[in-house]
Amino acid sequence: MKIGLSLFAFIFATLTILCQENQKFNIIPHPVEIEKKDGFFDLKSTTTIIPEKNLYLQAKQLKDYLDPATGFNIKIGEADNQTDLIILQLNEKLDYLGDEGYTIEVTQNKILIEAFRSKGIFWAFQTILQLLPNDILRDAKVDNVKWHIPNCSIKDRPRFKWRGLMIDFSRTFWNKRVTKKYIDAMAFYKMNKLHMHLTDDQGWRIEIKKYPKLTEIASKFDTSYHEPEEREGYFSQSDLKEIIAYSQERNIDIVPEIEMPGHASEVFSVYPGLSCKGDTMKIHPFTLGLGIHKEIFCAGNDETFVFLKNVLSEVIEIFPSKYIHIGGDEAPKEHWKECAKCQQRIKENGLQDEHELQSWFIKQIESFLSANGKTLIGWDEIVEGGLSKTATVMYWRTWEEQIPDLVVTRGNNLIMSPTSHCYFDYTYETISSEKVYSYNPVPDNLNDKYRDNILGVQANFWSHLSRNEPEMDRQIFPRIIALAEVGWTMESNKSWVEFNSRLNHHLKYLDILDIYYYDSK
Repeated sequence: MKIGLSLFAFIFATLTILCQENQKFNIIPHPVEIEKKDGFFDLKSTTTIIPEKNLYLQAKQLKDYLDPATGFNIKIGEADNQTDLIILQLNEKLDYLGDEGYTIEVTQNKILIEAFRSKGIFWAFQTILQLLPNDILRDAKVDNVKWHIPNCSIKDRPRFKWRGLMIDFSRTFWNKRVTKKYIDAMAFYKMNKLHMHLTDDQGWRIEIKKYPKLTEIASKFDTSYHEPEEREGYFSQSDLKEIIAYSQERNIDIVPEIEMPGHASEVFSVYPGLSCKGDTMKIHPFTLGLGIHKEIFCAGNDETFVFLKNVLSEVIEIFPSKYIHIGGDEAPKEHWKECAKCQQRIKENGLQDEHELQSWFIKQIESFLSANGKTLIGWDEIVEGGLSKTATVMYWRTWEEQIPDLVVTRGNNLIMSPTSHCYFDYTYETISSEKVYSYNPVPDNLNDKYRDNILGVQANFWSHLSRNEPEMDRQIFPRIIALAEVGWTMESNKSWVEFNSRLNHHLKYLDILDIYYYDSK
C-alpha cells in the first residue's frame, strides 16, 4: 500500500511539474525566439529593479505591474547584492530588432531586459507578466503564490509596425473607463494602434471649441427615439488628453477619425448648410434608419472646407499621432450630381466625374494635414478617382481584390483590415477566432519589393448592434488575441493548434480582468 501511495505521489508530482512547465511559455504573441532553461528566478520582496538612467519611468511601470498582486514593495535603484535583480538597459547593438524589439535573459539570480529603444523595454514587461502566474494581474495581494519566472532566453520583435483596433464611438458611445480598459488589454498583447472612430451619422463624440453645437446637440440621439443616456455623449478635449497620456505610457498611438465627405449627417443636424440639400437631419440609432445616408458634405461650398479645417486644427492640437483618419468610405454621389455648386467645382477643376470630385475633396484635406505635419489615412474608397502619393489606405472591402496591389504599386502604404477576417461586429459563426488567426496580411501574390508597404493589420469593431459593454467584450474577445499574434508573430512561427492551447490559458487572464468573452464551448 505504501509503495502504491508513493508511486501515485510520484506520478502526481511529475504531472504537476509538467503542467507547470507547459504553463510557463503561454506567451501571446509568440516570440521570435525562446529557449527554456532549467530553474527559475524567484520574484520576492528583496528583488531590486536596476534601470539605466534613462529608464527610471519604465522601472516605475514594472514596479506598478508587480507590486499589487505580490504585495511586495519592490525597490528601484542600487542593489545591496548581486542577486534578486531585474536590470533594464538600452543597447545600441540591438538596432536590428527595431524600436519595439527586446531581449530577455532570465537566470536564477537576475533578469536582464535589453532593447534598442524604450518601447521594446515596455513590450518585454508584457512578456515577463505572462511568464508569471496568472494572478499577477490581480489588483490586490494574492497569498500562497510562488512568483516564479522560468529561466529562459527570449529574442523578440514585431512582424508589423501597425497592430491596431478600431472602436466605433459614434454608433454607441464608450466612456473613459471602457476606453482605458481596452488600452490596457491592447498593451498586454503588444498592440500599438487604437483607431478612435469619433464621428458618424449616429453622433459627434469630440469637443470642438469653435463649434459647441457639435457636442451640445450632435452628440445626442433625437429625443423621439428614447435612447438610454449612456449610449450617447462625447469626450471633452481634457478627456482625450487624459486618454492619450494613458495610452502613450503603454506604447499605444491613438489615431482619430473624422468622417468625410459622407457619414456626416450628424453634422447636418446642427449645420445643414454644409450639405448639398440643406436639410436638417435627425440623429437616429443605426437600426432605426438608413445605414448609409445620401446627405454629404457639399464639395462646391467653400464653407465646407473652412469648417473641416477648423475642426481638424483642433484635432491636430489634441492628438500627437502622425496620422489623422478622414474616413472617405460609403460616400453616395447622388446629391453631388444634382448640386449646381458641386457641378461647377467639377467644371472649374477639369474633373471627369463625381469620383474625381471626391479625390479632389480628399486632396484639399490632405494638403492641409500635410502642411501641419500629419499623414492622411482613409478607407479604401479614397483610391477611386485618383490617389495622392503620400496618403495611407485602410483596406476593408474584401470583394475589391485588386485594391491592395493597386495601392502598393503606386508606392502608397496600406493597412489591412478586410471584412473577411477583421470585422469584429460579425458573428463568430462568420469569423471565428481560428479564421482570424489564419489571416496573413501580406497577399500571396504580392511582389516582394512591396512588402514593406504593408504597414500591418487592424480589427474593426462597429457598435451599431452590440451596444453594451458585455456584448462589446464578447465580440472583440478572444478574437483580438488571435489578431495580436497575426500582427506580431512571423507567419512561419504560427500554429493554430499550439496557439489555441495558449489561448485557453489566457482566458484566465480575461476572467481576472473582468472581460467578458465568447466561449465556443
